[in-house]
Amino acid sequence: MPKAPSGCSPSNYERRDIDETFPLVLKVMNGSAAFQYHWHEAVEILLGLKGETAVGIRNGGVTLGPGKILIIGSGESHSILPGDMEAERLAIHFSTAFLHDERLSDPEMSGVFSRIEGFSDSWGAEDVKSIWGYVGNIWREYVEKQSGWREICLAALLDIALYAHRNLPKHNKMANRETGMLREALAYLSAHYLEDISLDSCADTLRFNRTYLSHQFKKETGVSFHSYVINMRLKRAEKLLKSTDMPVAAVSRESGFQSEKSFYRVFKERHGMPPGIFRRKVRMDKK
Repeated sequence: MPKAPSGCSPSNYERRDIDETFPLVLKVMNGSAAFQYHWHEAVEILLGLKGETAVGIRNGGVTLGPGKILIIGSGESHSILPGDMEAERLAIHFSTAFLHDERLSDPEMSGVFSRIEGFSDSWGAEDVKSIWGYVGNIWREYVEKQSGWREICLAALLDIALYAHRNLPKHNKMANRETGMLREALAYLSAHYLEDISLDSCADTLRFNRTYLSHQFKKETGVSFHSYVINMRLKRAEKLLKSTDMPVAAVSRESGFQSEKSFYRVFKERHGMPPGIFRRKVRMDKK
């Protein structure tokens, strides 16, 4: 596993569109950088550096430990759960536009990252070593930015695509097909998670079978509908505690919790401390 190049330290990942002139963004992140279930056009490669990071993918979840790799294809839904602050992962987002070239000998190259088994537990030892080698080149060049670094990064991405196409195991398309039902449910949650919603109200509104929706939601996100809603509310509460002087009781209401008591309980379960102490600790750490 390559070591971090000098000048590369953990930071919260800022969501941004990939620059069309150079289709790659790279960051090292710690366990506090979590993301609800989402999808994007860019391919994402996650590499475990320290500790463990829980990642939800279409048919459950995986644990990204040191030396492990997860490749998430374009448009594939996934989430990253909050974890230990000491955990670290390398994240690379890149567009596959440079693979969409009629002059390439194999037209299948453009969709290769959506056809492979993306988690390294299903690969051979040589596969893991090879992908880490290509990523190490990208990481070093991206950080040091010496002459020709863009060309070297793009060449390494092409090497990864070629290696994946020729050597990595392919997944069963039918087993991994994502349901439109889930996307509708997630869109509903994004719009209404601050309200008093439930699995039943979501199913009724979207005209889905409650039992089937519950099953598919847990299968594809790795958590229950209720747990997902709580996670969304906790993320909002954490943001308000960090960025405002709003009283804790108001934070509870503004984050969608119907009961201040339940807010305190779930917040303490997540962080090991009440919200007021969490706020003071965050502010002390910034000094």
